[in-house]
Amino acid sequence: MVKNFVTALLCALIIVVGAKVSAAEMEMVSYSAQVKLQWLASVGVPEAKKILKELGQVNIYSEKNLKDYDRIEKVNGIYQELVHAAAVQYVQQNDYRNILDIGGGYTPRAMIFAREGRKYFGGELMAVAMSADEVMRKILPKKYMENVTYDEILAEDNDAFLTAANTFDGKICIVEQGLMIYLTQDRLADMYENISDVLKLKGGCFITSDLMTRELFKDIAAALYGDEQAEILYDETKDMYEELFYGFLNEENFTQRLDAIKYARDELGLKIHYAPLILDTSKLYCTKQLTKAQAEKIRQIAAKKYLWVITAE
Repeated sequence: MVKNFVTALLCALIIVVGAKVSAAEMEMVSYSAQVKLQWLASVGVPEAKKILKELGQVNIYSEKNLKDYDRIEKVNGIYQELVHAAAVQYVQQNDYRNILDIGGGYTPRAMIFAREGRKYFGGELMAVAMSADEVMRKILPKKYMENVTYDEILAEDNDAFLTAANTFDGKICIVEQGLMIYLTQDRLADMYENISDVLKLKGGCFITSDLMTRELFKDIAAALYGDEQAEILYDETKDMYEELFYGFLNEENFTQRLDAIKYARDELGLKIHYAPLILDTSKLYCTKQLTKAQAEKIRQIAAKKYLWVITAE
C-alpha cells in the first residue's frame, strides 16, 4: 500500500515540477526527506511542521500501515532531531557563514540558516531542488530567500560541486545527513573526491553523523525502551525503510561508508576529527515529551562524539 501511494504521488510531483528523473529515483530521495520531516514534526520542530504542511501534510506512515508505529515514531523523531540539531549547532558555534547541504531534501536547515543571514545552498536531484525551492519561497520572506539557493548536485558530479562552492565567498561547511545509505562505494569515493576539491579550494569542513547511525539509533532506543528492545526497534526501522525503498538498503552499506572514509583519509589526505553531537540539549523539542530520567539519558548520548568533522587542514 505504501509503495503504490508513494509512486502515484511522486509521478504527480514529477509532472508538476517538470523534472527529468525516474519515479524510482525520485522516490528514494523525496520520500526519504518527507519521512524525516514527518519524524521531526512529530517531536515538535516548527520549521518541519511548516514545510510538511506546505507539501500537503503527507504522512507516509501511521499506526494504520506500520507495526509498532508509536515506538518507531518516537525513536526516529529523537534521532532526526539530534542529527538535525547537531548540524545546526555546529554551524552556529563555529560561525560558518556558508553552508553547502548535500542531499538535504526539504531540511529545515535552509530556513534556520537563511533567517540568521547565512548563505545556504541545497544540492539535490533537480526535481527535489525545484520542489524545495518552490516550498521555501512560499514560507520564507523574500529578504531571507535571497540567502537560499537550490540546484542539482549528484555525488559524482565534480563540476556541480565546484560551481556550488564558487557561489560562496569564504570557507564552507559542507553538511550531509542521510545521503550515504543510498550510495554505492564508487559513488561515495567520487563524493569524497569532490568534497576534498571543495575543501582545498575554499577551506572549511565536512560534517556528518551518518557513520554512527546504527550506534546512535540503538543508544536512543535503549534509553527509552531498554537494550533488548533497541535491537528490535532498529530492525523494525530498517524494515520500514526497506519497504519504502524497495529493498535498496542493506547492511553492507555500513562497511562501504567506512571504506569511503578510509579512502578519504589515506588516498585524499583529508583529516578526520570527532565532536559531540550537541553540547546543550535544553532547547531540543523532543525532551519536552520525555521524563527527566529519559531526557538526561538523551543529554548523555548527545554528548558522545558521534559527529564526524572532516577537513583538508
